[in-house]
Amino acid sequence: MAEKRILILGGLGFIGKNLYETLSRQGHSVTLVADVVDESDSFLTADVKKNLVRGSILDGKFMEGLVEGFDVIYSLAGRSGASDSIRDPYSDLDRNLKGHLNILEACRKKNTSAILVFPSSRLVYGKPMHNPVSEQHPLNPESIYAIHKLTVEHYYLLYQRLYNIKSIILRISNPYGPYQKFGSNNYGILNWFIHKALTGEEIEIYGEGNQKRDFLHIDDLVAVLTSCITSSSMFGKIYNIGYGQGISVRDTVNLIVENVPGAKVRFKPWPEMDRKIETGDYISDISLIKRDTGWQPIISFEDGIKATIRFYEKSNA
Repeated sequence: MAEKRILILGGLGFIGKNLYETLSRQGHSVTLVADVVDESDSFLTADVKKNLVRGSILDGKFMEGLVEGFDVIYSLAGRSGASDSIRDPYSDLDRNLKGHLNILEACRKKNTSAILVFPSSRLVYGKPMHNPVSEQHPLNPESIYAIHKLTVEHYYLLYQRLYNIKSIILRISNPYGPYQKFGSNNYGILNWFIHKALTGEEIEIYGEGNQKRDFLHIDDLVAVLTSCITSSSMFGKIYNIGYGQGISVRDTVNLIVENVPGAKVRFKPWPEMDRKIETGDYISDISLIKRDTGWQPIISFEDGIKATIRFYEKSNA
């Protein structure tokens, strides 16, 4: 694969860090952009700092001066959290709508040849009418966060139609793995459970934990993201990205407990807002991405959990 100039917006987030490592190993020239930088982060090696630019997608002029010359732009910057989006809708509006318009306007003015990759969410479907969920499933987002994700999908598709800016939209299920940000379960419930187990805190499960989720290891997600560089068949399309199988939250926690001696679990009632926006079982139909690219997940759930636990055990040693 020929070397590409690649820009990762939100490059110090969970997905961005993993994507950066893979793209760098593949020999690409990668620039990371972040507006919040934790200098104590062990990921910030000298090599990473050399390729890091500080700035915000909320700054339109900054974006215009940034995007020129890049072959691929991963639009990973944003604010996570369905419940938080309802408690603070205006912050979500800025980060998850205005920010992406700034990206698209910057590309319209300065770089219409770039490939733009936008990570949407399975939450745009709302409560599934059936499983697995295909891309043709009705859309009924049940949080501000999900509504904004769906709106931004339309932004990217519109800019492709109007200005020929090549866009790829990925509706991602529930990724987990190394480099997750802790401090809130907004950034991935499975990693949050592992964090709780390793720090000796109780893993809290809402309700009985019977709801199924489609958990995808980050390495499998990164494999899809890197394929966007060369797969012209993906332009202008929307894809479900997941493991393609479901596992209940309860069974997920049981597996963590098996691999973290002494881990504690507590069941608690659903918080009112979380209960209202809970989507129930979700399993991705990933047949379209398989057909168009040949991609399919290869990391089993059990192997992925064990590898993730080992990573955080080592990083906290």
